[in-house]
Amino acid sequence: MELDKRIIEGKKPLDCFDAKDARKQFIGKKGFFGAHESQFMDLDSCPKCVLDELKEVDNYAESPFMTSCNHCYRFFLPEEWVKEPEKKYRPYTLAEWVDQHEIGEVIHYRDKDYKQEFCVMYSGYIIDDGEDIQDVRTIGRIVFMFTAYFLEELFKDYEICINGEWQPFGVIEE
Repeated sequence: MELDKRIIEGKKPLDCFDAKDARKQFIGKKGFFGAHESQFMDLDSCPKCVLDELKEVDNYAESPFMTSCNHCYRFFLPEEWVKEPEKKYRPYTLAEWVDQHEIGEVIHYRDKDYKQEFCVMYSGYIIDDGEDIQDVRTIGRIVFMFTAYFLEELFKDYEICINGEWQPFGVIEE
C-alpha cells in the first residue's frame, strides 16, 4: 500500500535506525508518530506532537521516539515532510449563499488583482424574471448595497474574508 498522498515524495517515516539523524535535526519539532510504518498510510490516524527525545536501543522492537506527551513510538514523520492538500473551491449557488448569510450582514471582500478591500452590507438577492421559484435561488444575483453580482462573477474577480482568511466566493469541493 502507498503512503498518504500528503507526504512529500521520497520521504518515509523515520525508524530507530534513523535515530542519529533524527536526533540532530528533529528534536523539539512537531511531527506524526506511529507504532508501525503502515499507520502513515492514513496520517489522520497518527498522533501529532513534539519529538522530545530518542532512546538508545539495542533491539529494533524497542520504541526509540519519545513524544512531549511521554509516549513511545517506533516511527516518526517530521511535520515539515507533510504538505497540506490544496483546497479547491467552486462558486456558491445562490441557494448556498442565502442559507449561509443573513441580510444585513457586513461582508468584507476585495478585488483579486489589485487587493482593494470593500466593506459592504449584504442587502438581499434578485431573482431573474420568468424563472420558476424552485430554480430561482441557483441563478439569481446577490446585492451588496446597491450593486448586484452574479456569484460566478464574484468567484472569478473577488475574494471574501471568512474567519479572518481570504478565500474565493465559493465552497470547498470535497
